Amino acid sequence: MYIFKIGIPAVEHDKFIKENPLGTLLQSSKWAEVKENWKSEILGVYKENKLVASSLVLIKPLPLGFTMLYTPRGPVMDFENRELVSFFLKSLRGYAKRQRALFVKMDPVILYRNFFLGDDQVINGDAARKIALLKSTGAKWQGLTLDMSETIQPRFQANVHKESFSEEILSKKTRQMLRTARNKGIRVRIAETSELSEFVRLMNLTEDRKGVKLRSGDNGGYYAKLLDLYGEDAFLMLAELNLKELLEQSVTRLKENEEEISKLKPNQEKKRHNLKEQHTSLLRDVNELEEKVNTLGEVVNIAGTLSIRFGKTSEILYAGMDDNFKRYMPAYLTWFETIQECFRRGANASNMGGLDGSLNDGLLKFKKSFHPVIEEFAGEFDLPVNLPLFKLSEWAYKLKKRKKI
Repeated sequence: MYIFKIGIPAVEHDKFIKENPLGTLLQSSKWAEVKENWKSEILGVYKENKLVASSLVLIKPLPLGFTMLYTPRGPVMDFENRELVSFFLKSLRGYAKRQRALFVKMDPVILYRNFFLGDDQVINGDAARKIALLKSTGAKWQGLTLDMSETIQPRFQANVHKESFSEEILSKKTRQMLRTARNKGIRVRIAETSELSEFVRLMNLTEDRKGVKLRSGDNGGYYAKLLDLYGEDAFLMLAELNLKELLEQSVTRLKENEEEISKLKPNQEKKRHNLKEQHTSLLRDVNELEEKVNTLGEVVNIAGTLSIRFGKTSEILYAGMDDNFKRYMPAYLTWFETIQECFRRGANASNMGGLDGSLNDGLLKFKKSFHPVIEEFAGEFDLPVNLPLFKLSEWAYKLKKRKKI
């Protein structure tokens, strides 16, 4: 017999989510504290005193005392078990009704397709069954949307898996980018929380470059909250460049170049031409580096990431870079080392984040360098609670989206 319970203890819920193959960071109990503008509850189902389904539920207030409920990447349960799914969703609807919810938006981890770029994109055999089961309970499937703006969480993501990741399997171009960064002396390290201001600076530069606003508007308060909530499971990485050392190396190469030019014989015109071109490049580097040392100091942070491990999964949530140093390829080495650090901390996968469903956007152009599995989820399901008002809210939502287009 199944028993539905409200207020599952956070420790018990988190243990269940961490051990379940469908569990993700967004279902961790602490995620409710990240989403401070929402209320929350943890709901679950027991069978013979064992937790067999659990879900963090976020509750958003709506006008006139109504609400909507949202289960980010949830609920988490065996979607092959018809009896369990039906019982949980019936109980969830009853709970939502008591919360005066118009509907419950669900975003379960149902893999529709997963593939490496260039491979055949075969639909997972169990996806259709799971979708049909959810629909049979009254849930309305929102379909295979492609635009990232059509869903709360991206329906596509680039996820690097430990068993299929190593530097050797990366493309020749990506390995060259990593060599360039290393040859320039870039060192990627785990940063202290006291260095958060440096990460915020890099995020501000990234936001300005891309013309978007992410999470830096509160002077890093949001990032600080993530680091505080998740403790040792959250970490910053910074890519550090020693400008003084790089300048000294460039000055040495310039002197060697000038000495070589001075020893040329009059008939060595081709070699003279090549060395003078090299001289122009080296002189430019020296002048640029002298200016950077004078304005930025001897050592500067030029890229960074913020990541969280949860169970056997990990998420690279935010990444920033100083575009003035992009020719040194810091982003490639920073992401590579971040992925490696996720694996060192016990994760089996490192999620690089969402993608547009066209698989033809700038996000994928960079992320594909790290040999990720492209994971396509079934998407969102809406479980109506107040049917008349749910239909009205659907109409209003679609109208709002049309006005944005």
